[in-house]
Amino acid sequence: MHKEVLRLAVLLAAIALATSRIGLIGHELVGHGGMALACGARIVDVELFWFAGGWIRYQMSEPSLPAILAIAMAGIGLELVVGLLLVQFVRGATLGRRLVRGIGAGLVVHATWYLATGAFHGFGDGLVLYRALGDARVAVAIAAGLVTCAAAYLAARNVLGTLAATVRGGTRARVLGVIVAAVLAGGLHAGLAWGELRIRRDATYTATMQHQRDRDIATELAQWQREQAARGTAIDDAQRRAEEVRLAQKHKTFPFVWLLAVATIASVIAGAVRARKVPDETISNRLLAITVAVALGAICAVILIDVLVAM
Repeated sequence: MHKEVLRLAVLLAAIALATSRIGLIGHELVGHGGMALACGARIVDVELFWFAGGWIRYQMSEPSLPAILAIAMAGIGLELVVGLLLVQFVRGATLGRRLVRGIGAGLVVHATWYLATGAFHGFGDGLVLYRALGDARVAVAIAAGLVTCAAAYLAARNVLGTLAATVRGGTRARVLGVIVAAVLAGGLHAGLAWGELRIRRDATYTATMQHQRDRDIATELAQWQREQAARGTAIDDAQRRAEEVRLAQKHKTFPFVWLLAVATIASVIAGAVRARKVPDETISNRLLAITVAVALGAICAVILIDVLVAM
């Protein structure tokens, strides 16, 4: 069983890395970059993290809200289209093909999650929607969140049974094996991404992923400090912290991201309970080798692009 769980963990880690790296290139360069060029913009800077996210910077001679919105949404839109195409048109009962459909569902989950949370809290690709829609962004976020939960349920129902079938033993052993493999694979990917972000400390990425609430607090806190300095009032750390707490209460927002996280996990659990049972599977050496090779190739492609644009 330990060997099977380890093989499953390696397979899931390779799938996660390959999907996220290929997805990053598609999201940033094909989605945002392609739409920017189509709207007549000029791309002036690109940053792709080896294991985390990325960003592009562009300039337009005559920027308009429709064009800016189209560019902002193009990455998410591409993920949705590719994910739905994989789910709908990849057919076959082999382990590899079922996993590819699972990847498609995962892309839909990621895209709609990013859209929902970004639009509600005002960060990342959803920032333009946050500012353009006003209070209507709440309805958009809820609708996208419902799609996230539905996709998570369907993904779990259709894929978890396949993963469990690669682990020998009773139901409890299979469930535990899948959980352990998923934690190992997810932990590896998350650790690599977190470590890279800590090392790079990219100011643009940090600012992009900052919630609008935090921007407002920082802006008003800086304004308060300037006003106190203009009056000749000395501010100590305690007073600054007290003002920061006051502003945090003033800009308190509904914790939508946490509610969606709980709802998504609940959807996965519900899908797991209804997971389709499949005959026992074996992760072949060929499938494992192909998946690892694709993952390594995708990582190398991201690194190469990152190095070339930095030159």
